[in-house]
Amino acid sequence: MARDYANRKKSPPRRGGQTKSTQPGLPGWVWLMVGVTAGLVIAVVLYIINGPEPASRQPQAQPVEQQAETPEPAKELPPKEEARFTFYEMLPNFQLVPRTEQYTPPPEPESNLRYAIQAGSFGRQADAEARRAEIALLGMQSRVETAKLDDGRTVYRVIIGPESSFKRVKNQMARLYDNGIESFFRRIDS
Repeated sequence: MARDYANRKKSPPRRGGQTKSTQPGLPGWVWLMVGVTAGLVIAVVLYIINGPEPASRQPQAQPVEQQAETPEPAKELPPKEEARFTFYEMLPNFQLVPRTEQYTPPPEPESNLRYAIQAGSFGRQADAEARRAEIALLGMQSRVETAKLDDGRTVYRVIIGPESSFKRVKNQMARLYDNGIESFFRRIDS
């Protein structure tokens, strides 16, 4: 059977065991003072029970008689060995003279090595030309080379160089990297 909860009487709230005391309690600072006082009393009692003994109960130290010191005979040292090395005598007499000429780095060896930087390899020529345009905006000259792979596909490689100075190649690669273009170099033997 269905019940109608809308017209139901509400029962009065139950107030079991919740009664407020009418007398005020002690303030918190009173309880603090009681606790500190009790702690001090306990500490004083423990100090008196376990404390140090008075000076009158301690035995006095007996003076120590000094014994007459007799000098022991000096032990003989073994004979001094002759030095096996001569640098003990050489070092005090040695004088280091610094070079007065200025250092000049050795010239780079002239070689037939040349380097080329590859800045990308693309399946579409339009992508390679776009990369070439990015590099041109950086002030570097590049070209697009066509290569046939073993599986018959054609790729378009963006090449910078050739350069004979490896230092310049490293600088160009760093500049490409700073602009978000990954690259690598290859050595060209001529």
